[in-house]
Amino acid sequence: MDYYLITFSSTHAAMAAQKFLKDKIHFYVMPTLREISNSCGISLKINDSAYEEIMEAIKDFPINHGMYKIYLITPSEIKVMN
Repeated sequence: MDYYLITFSSTHAAMAAQKFLKDKIHFYVMPTLREISNSCGISLKINDSAYEEIMEAIKDFPINHGMYKIYLITPSEIKVMN
């Protein structure tokens, strides 16, 4: 199953994103995949059909662009989306 994963450079950024996105898009909090990052251990998992919603929501993100990354996770690859 394909999905998007938002990773963060700090726990503070992850918590700010959770608070900001909780009423905007449906997500699950999950551990960050070690194949992606060894910094913050918290990531947000979002359904692969919600890409447009993600991009719209992050326009007003309360955290700097450099403090998060969005990945598309598929069975065969991990692709950076931003």
